[in-house]
Amino acid sequence: MGRKTWESIPPRFRPLKDRMNVVVTSSGAVEGGFTADSMEVALQFVSSTLVQRRAFVIGGGQIYKAALERKEAKRILLTRVLGEFECDTFFPIVLNEDGTADGWVRKSKQELDEWAGEVVPEGIQEENGTKYVFEMWERADSWTDSNAAT
Repeated sequence: MGRKTWESIPPRFRPLKDRMNVVVTSSGAVEGGFTADSMEVALQFVSSTLVQRRAFVIGGGQIYKAALERKEAKRILLTRVLGEFECDTFFPIVLNEDGTADGWVRKSKQELDEWAGEVVPEGIQEENGTKYVFEMWERADSWTDSNAAT
């Protein structure tokens, strides 16, 4: 995650429990998380651990963009928030509600459950008046390393 994402997590919840917290920032160390000055350093750190893990990127916009430019980025677990909100950060690729996207394919609910290893809530969920749905997208097979710079 980026530094702003780290700082958006209330201090009582930092670091996030039961996971390795890696903060990509050029602003120096953060308390409770490993700090890396680039996506490359963060991924090297994660891959050097003895325990095999899935690495998840949780934001912000620059971190998503850097991650999605890498060939290792194969899957997007998207929480699609339904509604219009004032915001200053945007996901760097368009994943349309109709299931279309350039270079990405929305997968079925069954495929999401199988990948997650649990039953993921289906359909529209609601919390504190905000509605959302869970989706999984996978990179299309035609993606190549030449696409990494675009």
